[in-house]
Amino acid sequence: MARVSKLEPAFEPADAFIGIATNLPVIQLVHFINRQTLLNLVREEDLPVYSEKTDLLNYFKFFHYVDDDYRSDFCLLANLNEGANLLPTHKQFGYFLVIHGAIPGEKVKQIISQVKSISGVQLAASMDQGPIKMLGPILQDLELHISGVKKNKKAEKNKRFIPPAEDQ
Repeated sequence: MARVSKLEPAFEPADAFIGIATNLPVIQLVHFINRQTLLNLVREEDLPVYSEKTDLLNYFKFFHYVDDDYRSDFCLLANLNEGANLLPTHKQFGYFLVIHGAIPGEKVKQIISQVKSISGVQLAASMDQGPIKMLGPILQDLELHISGVKKNKKAEKNKRFIPPAEDQ
């Protein structure tokens, strides 16, 4: 008789998980977030997330910024792509701002209030990650995606490096 594993994979929550409800197009939202919060979110390759329901990879728009001062990664994820939701239980949010790193709680509150102040944003709220069952695998996919993006950027940077000419 086969045994069913009752162990769940390790789940490390993000340091902040912020839901954003807005009708703004993603490009405008990113522009306003960058201007209000002084982040510099940049479009990267879409985030692939496996769906057990459809047995397919779904790709969601992904913007990323590394803040060296706070040693934190800021990621903006779209919640909807081609009819599929990243988090179907939270359809009211169009986007999620996920923060990983050593960021103080006061800075997170400041970012939430700055995002709320953007004209066209109906809601920006910190979310409790515990009860969201699907979040663990999504955050694992996000972590792998971020490390891949950083690796690709480092490889690109090394390609562009031209050693100084030696005087002979």
